[in-house]
Amino acid sequence: MKKQTINKFFKRKNPEKRDPRLCRQILSYPINKQDEIRRAYIRAGSYHPIRSKNPQFEDHGRNFQSSWYALFPTWLEYSIANDVAFCLPCFLFNKAYGYKRAKAFTIDGFRTWGKVRGKKCAFLNHVGTNPDSTHKRAKKSCEDLMNQSQHIQHVFHKYTTQDVVDNRLRVKFLIRTTRYLALQGSAFRGHDESESSDNHGNFLKLLEVLIQTEIFHIYSMKVRKTIREEIGDANFCIIIDEARDKSKKEQMAIVLRFVDKDGIVRERFFGLVHVSETSIQTLKKEIFFCQGYDSASNMRDEWNGLQALILKDCPYAYYIHYLAHLLQLTLVAVSQVVIHVHQFFTKLTSVVNIVGASCKRNDELKHAKANEIAHMLALDELETGKGLNQIGTLQRASETQWGSHFKSIYSLINMFSETCEVLINIIEDGVTYASRGDADAAYEVITSFEFFFVLHLMKNIMAIADLLSQALQCQSQDILNDMRLVSSTK
Repeated sequence: MKKQTINKFFKRKNPEKRDPRLCRQILSYPINKQDEIRRAYIRAGSYHPIRSKNPQFEDHGRNFQSSWYALFPTWLEYSIANDVAFCLPCFLFNKAYGYKRAKAFTIDGFRTWGKVRGKKCAFLNHVGTNPDSTHKRAKKSCEDLMNQSQHIQHVFHKYTTQDVVDNRLRVKFLIRTTRYLALQGSAFRGHDESESSDNHGNFLKLLEVLIQTEIFHIYSMKVRKTIREEIGDANFCIIIDEARDKSKKEQMAIVLRFVDKDGIVRERFFGLVHVSETSIQTLKKEIFFCQGYDSASNMRDEWNGLQALILKDCPYAYYIHYLAHLLQLTLVAVSQVVIHVHQFFTKLTSVVNIVGASCKRNDELKHAKANEIAHMLALDELETGKGLNQIGTLQRASETQWGSHFKSIYSLINMFSETCEVLINIIEDGVTYASRGDADAAYEVITSFEFFFVLHLMKNIMAIADLLSQALQCQSQDILNDMRLVSSTK
């Protein structure tokens, strides 16, 4: 821009075009270009044309003297076209509403040559003795404009975009902290705000908490940025599920599934999105790519409606059903048809809840299992090795995860005698009558023939279904093997 401006104004073939009377007023240029044009004028310097004889002014018979350039070299300019003098700084920083005297040296030009020199020299009066005169203010503006270190735009450019963001963030937290303490009527300062103090007062402590929250937010944004960079231009699909928190706020958990540059299937948790409701219109705003949902009975209609709505607007958002989850839901639905199986799982949940109700009972269960393992090892009835004879605990079953039911059954069979021992201890040494009564009822249930029979029966049946379920959940799928497992499971 600088070179273009100089070429445009001062490197023309006809030097008369530089005549100050023929130049446009600075205020007539676009405001974003005015400072650059002023710099170009200042770099070129005052216009000092010299000719053999200048014309005489009619009233006084005097004319402009080229020797005046030496007396006022930095600001005096002369227009040959109109035989008038101008002031370069005042011309550059002229105001449209300026005084008549200032206007003479900026717009109309000065021609009263008889008033030059002497005690009442018009040029000296224009400069003025007052430090705040119009001319001196214009000259100071020229100096500031050319001094980049003091120019306000240069000062702003010293700060990077990140510096501006950081400073705004600091101010935002200072304002939030101040407003909160002011509204609560709390004291700002503490009695001791030194670095060694444990309590620096309300202001600093609250500011510390807010900053820590912002740090977590920044970390989460960096993690998301890393995930986006890892995906790159690859195709991906969005896996979502309901994630209601303890405050009953409806949230949508988002997981991105994609194939990385090495051909490995990756899944990355991307975040939680709050949704006001789980209607198809609300969910449609968040999902618009490849879509895949489970078939929970309480959500089936809404999911199907969402599938059709998205496919209508985006035909390439293919619908993929979660077959592994569908298998789990099918097993849950079928098990509820058989009364004995349904009752068995209800009793199993009750037993697990009673034994695992406290840390003390869990410790008793693990201690009993450790004694049993030590006894079996002493009899040389157990093999030893890395990863063998681990001490676990009873597993709780989930309503929609059928694989967790199998884990719950397997854990009870593995720790059956230890569970009975813990229940007997509760019956004998329970603190309350209710705990002793619940333990006695649970002991009668698990020692009954019907419960024991269904326990082992369901273990054998569910082991087959669990093998298929694990195969369907593998990240690297073998389609032919999965099809064989489906056929054999049927």
